Amino acid sequence: MQIKNRIIGKGHPVFIIGEAGVNHNGDFELARKMIDVAAKAGVDAIKFQTFKTEELILKNSPKAEYQKEKNNPDESFFDLLKRLEFSYEEFKSLKLYCEKLGIMFLSTPFDVESVNLLEKLNIDAYKIGSGDFDNIPLLKYIISKNKPILLSTGMSNMDEIKEIISFFETERYTNLALFQCTSLYPTPYDKVNLNVIKSFQKEFPNYITGFSDHSQGIFTGAIAVGLGAKIIEKHFTLDKKLIGPDHKASLNPTELSEFVTTIRNTELALGSSKKVIIDAEIEIKKVARKSIVSISEISSGEVLSEKNIGVKRPGTGISAKFYYNLLGKRVKKKILNNTLLRMDDLE
Repeated sequence: MQIKNRIIGKGHPVFIIGEAGVNHNGDFELARKMIDVAAKAGVDAIKFQTFKTEELILKNSPKAEYQKEKNNPDESFFDLLKRLEFSYEEFKSLKLYCEKLGIMFLSTPFDVESVNLLEKLNIDAYKIGSGDFDNIPLLKYIISKNKPILLSTGMSNMDEIKEIISFFETERYTNLALFQCTSLYPTPYDKVNLNVIKSFQKEFPNYITGFSDHSQGIFTGAIAVGLGAKIIEKHFTLDKKLIGPDHKASLNPTELSEFVTTIRNTELALGSSKKVIIDAEIEIKKVARKSIVSISEISSGEVLSEKNIGVKRPGTGISAKFYYNLLGKRVKKKILNNTLLRMDDLE
């Protein structure tokens, strides 16, 4: 998969998305500050959410339980979302600011009108939230734009995922990444189910695997990378104490930087699948490995036995792996105690 100038897949760096979502609380200047934080942390992209409230929910739609926390209890879900909307001009300005700071601007559309807005911005890829996982009309419309699609799978089982993959293949669309995701905010560690990443790789080997992380803390993303996820998405906020539905399940700026660093260090630590001697190990090997040595004085013509040879450091003599091969052989010269044996010492 390629998003703009970034190739995503085996042999390429993990693509990290800082999920701003609606943590800007509808404040444009707050959104700009979030871009500053994301760029400083080193993410590859910052992602917002684009929606037209009237196209997204009914006026009497209830809030989810997590959306009731740290929110005005008298504010309806409709009014809450309406307050969080950004206009085309605001998103255009945010995208330009992202380009200035060198990170990619992404956004999740929740309706056709929002797709059209993002198309005007020449968005590079579409992230589909778990709530629209099976929204066939919206998916078909996004497919028609021929951009990479990043699909979250929260609130779905494997049979449903196979069904939606079949839909994409019927549409002859394969430029897809599949994200393991649990739609709990925050997600308890025993519900993260990172091993699903391996299941996705087995069931859907032709697609990139990603992970949308709603857990608290920074280590689950690194584990996901270790399991083979090539795209990692994580919510962040300027301050977890801010009023709003998603701040509690988000990283603060310091944690976001640590999150990115941990993932990059994980990539370095995973290294190569080929087992070789690292150049820097060669000198250490000479010191740490053991050689066959005399453990008493050995007279010329004497037979080597367990009584007169043993193994000790350094590893610059005859390797300890040949110990039993040397038993019973004669030496052709006198060998002092605690001396490395050499092959030319033997008859």
